[in-house]
Amino acid sequence: MVANHSFQSVIEDDEFLALFPHRGDYLWAEHPEPQESPQWKTESRHLLSDRLIQQGSYLYGVRFGKTTNYVMLDIDSGSLYHPSHDRFAIARILETLEPLGLVSHVRVSSSYRGGKRPGFHLYLPFRQAQPTWTIALVVQTLLENGGFKLKLGQLELFPNPKPYGEDGPTLYNGHRLPLQAGSYLLDEEFQSIYTTHAQFVQQWQFSQRRNDLSRKRMEQVLKQAKRRRYIISNKAQKFLNDLNAEIEPGWTGSGQTNHILGKIACRERVFYHVHHGGVPLEGEALAQVIAQIAQSLPGYEEYCNHKEEIEERSREYGRSSEKRYYPYGHKQRSIDGEETKQASAKQSNVLSWNQQQSQRAQERIRKAVAELEAQGMLPRQKTERRNALRAYRISNRTLDKYPELWWKSPEAIQEAEYYPIEGKQSDREGLEAIREAEYYPTEDNKLVGQSVSAALEEQALDSSFFELGGCGGISTSLEQMSLFRSPLAQQIAQVRAMREQQASETGRKRMQRWLESGDPILVGEAQQYFQLSLIPAN
Repeated sequence: MVANHSFQSVIEDDEFLALFPHRGDYLWAEHPEPQESPQWKTESRHLLSDRLIQQGSYLYGVRFGKTTNYVMLDIDSGSLYHPSHDRFAIARILETLEPLGLVSHVRVSSSYRGGKRPGFHLYLPFRQAQPTWTIALVVQTLLENGGFKLKLGQLELFPNPKPYGEDGPTLYNGHRLPLQAGSYLLDEEFQSIYTTHAQFVQQWQFSQRRNDLSRKRMEQVLKQAKRRRYIISNKAQKFLNDLNAEIEPGWTGSGQTNHILGKIACRERVFYHVHHGGVPLEGEALAQVIAQIAQSLPGYEEYCNHKEEIEERSREYGRSSEKRYYPYGHKQRSIDGEETKQASAKQSNVLSWNQQQSQRAQERIRKAVAELEAQGMLPRQKTERRNALRAYRISNRTLDKYPELWWKSPEAIQEAEYYPIEGKQSDREGLEAIREAEYYPTEDNKLVGQSVSAALEEQALDSSFFELGGCGGISTSLEQMSLFRSPLAQQIAQVRAMREQQASETGRKRMQRWLESGDPILVGEAQQYFQLSLIPAN
C-alpha cells in the first residue's frame, strides 16, 4: 500500500522566492486596470509553487506559518505616516523598533497605485526564526507604546497577532509578494531605483545580518502586553470570514453603499477588539472606524454616491449595529476578562421570563436617557421627554411602568422641592398637566426677558392664584388661567410651536432616509415612527 503524502510543490533554485517559504492558503488576483485595486482571493486547495510565481500570469500574496524570519510594515500613499505627510514618521517608527534589535530594513514600493507618492512596504528580516504570533505581538506592542496606530490604510503589520480558534491557529493576514508589477526597490529618499531579484536578496541578507533580536527585550515587552486574547469559535470564524468576503472587494458598482456600510458596522462592532485589543468600539469611535474603512476600500471614489454624508451614514449604521450585535466574548465575559457565563446561567434560572423582560426594559430606558443627556437633548417637559424616548422604541406602557427612571430624575425632584405643590393627588396631576401645556413659559427667549419670565412663573405658582380645594378646586384655577393668556404669552406659544414643527420636520427626513436604507433595524424604527406619528412616508 502506497503511503499518503501531502502535496508538495516543486521548489526551484531561486534565492528570492526562498525568502517566502510559507505557501499555504495563498492569495491571488488578476492584474488590475490602472489605478484600480486587485480583487484578492484565497486558494486553500493546493500550495503556491515557485513556477506559478515565475510564470507571472497573476499577482500573488503569501501568509505566515508557525515561525517567520521577517516582519513587514505597510504604509499606504494616503497614510499620515507617509513621507509626503510627515517626513520624520518613518525614522520615528524605526527608532521605536531599535531596542528590539531591528535596525535595518528593505524598502519597496507596493504597486503602481499612488502616482508620484506610492505606498511602500518595509521588510525587517532577521536570521533566527521566531514564533510568528510572539514576534507579531511584540512589534505591535512597541509600535502602540510609541504612539503609532495600526489601522487599515495607515499602518499595517505583517504578521498580525491574530487570535486562535478552537481547532488551532486561524489564518494570518497575507501580503503581496514584492517586485511584482509596479513594485520596485526604493532609495533613502523613497525614489524607485533599478531593481532585480538579486539586488533585493543582497539588501535582505545585509539587513538580516544587522538585525540581531534581543530575547531579553522580547520577554520584557511580552510581559508589558496586557492585551486580552480571545478564542474564536468555528462558528464565529465563519461569520467573520463571511463578513470579510462581503467587505474586502469594496464597491463594484453604484447602489452598494448601504450594504457595505452595514457589513462594516457589524464586523467592527463584533470583532474590532479581538484583532486590535482594548475595549469594543461604540459611539463616535465606532462611527469613525466605519467611515475610515469604507473610504479605504476599492471603488469608493468611483462608485460611492454618498461621500458627502459618509460620516453621518456611518453613525447611523454604528448605532444600528450597537442595538443588534454584542461584541465578541462580552456576552460571556466580564470587562476584566473573568468568565461570567456560569453566573449568568445561574441568574437566568432564578429569574422568571417576566423578570428578565422587566430588566431589559429598564435598561433600555436608562440607556436612552443617558444618551439624550450626553447629547444635551433631554427635554425638560414631561410630554416632550416621553416623545423623545419613544423614538428609542420604548412604548408608552413601559414608560408608565417605570416613571422613576425617566421623569422622577434628580432635576425633577429638585424642581418639586423648589415649587412645593400642596393639595390632593388629582390637584397635583392637574397642575402638572397645566405646566406641561406651557400656559406659563418659564424659559427665557427673544420675547420674554428674565424678569418677565420669572414674574410669570411666580404668579402662576402662587398659592393665592390657585384656590385649590372645595369641589376639586382645579376648575376655578382653569377659569382664572384663561384670563392670564395675554398676547405676549400667545406669541411665546407660537414661537415654541414653530420650533417643535422644525424639529419634527428634521426627524421626519431622518426617518425617511432610514426607511430607504435597506437596513432591517433602521427600516423597522422608521416604520414604527411613521405609524405612531400618523405621518405618511414619502
